[in-house]
Amino acid sequence: MFFKISINLSDKKFRELKLENLFENLIFNKIKKNWSVEIFTTDLIRDNFFISKLLGIKDVKVKKLKIKSLASYIKNSDFSIVTKNFHISTFKKKTIKKNILIPASTAFGTGSHPSTFLAIHNIEKIFKKGEFKKLSFLDVGTGTGILSFVIHKLSNKRINATDIDIESQRNFNRNAKLNSISNFRFYRCYGLNNHFLKKKKFTLIVSNILLLPLKRLAKDFTKHLVGGGVVIVSGILHSQKNDIVNCYSKFNLKLVKSTYIEGWVSLIFKKHAIY
Repeated sequence: MFFKISINLSDKKFRELKLENLFENLIFNKIKKNWSVEIFTTDLIRDNFFISKLLGIKDVKVKKLKIKSLASYIKNSDFSIVTKNFHISTFKKKTIKKNILIPASTAFGTGSHPSTFLAIHNIEKIFKKGEFKKLSFLDVGTGTGILSFVIHKLSNKRINATDIDIESQRNFNRNAKLNSISNFRFYRCYGLNNHFLKKKKFTLIVSNILLLPLKRLAKDFTKHLVGGGVVIVSGILHSQKNDIVNCYSKFNLKLVKSTYIEGWVSLIFKKHAIY
């Protein structure tokens, strides 16, 4: 049996508590200056006591969910990312922003994680600056395809994306069709380990994965970037920033921008950057 615990927090309180480190299954959305948080649990007594007594949160709402799994709840719920240019949602929305539809699948969540928001934010930033005269891009570890679709809609350029997981490939193909995107090439491989990519170079590489694989891919990123090319990485904790910056500096990738939110960081690196 699942329960949903709903709370509202000020921005300051939300940052202090770091709830993403305390609960395994939660969703949070910023509404103006406050945060709406939903925590999903099978142990209501334990988690409700923890929230109200130990964390001192008084305004707590509890709802019993008539579901067999969290995936079924997610599949019929709408969770969104809203950025300057995009509204990314599990359902179609009427909006003046560019709309990207990413239905929920077997995975918990649909990309509304801070690391995804940060990556999209940095992509929007570099496009606003007019960074690329000729754009060719690669999305490494694409998952549902969110970052690929964002870049495609900003540039109208062909998508090149990789992922090692067969389920990700199915989701990517389905989501591309739902968003009327046909100009793409998907390579099922680890990182850039595919013979079709062997001699290809890109002006932009994006990757929203984890620290260890990002470090392992540093050499390949440099190899497949043109001079002056850009890498945007996300999925990194603030505490891990120095580790990856030191690693990438050994491969001529210099940090040019950092963006933080809720203990997460997205970094922009440039090949052969001059200071």
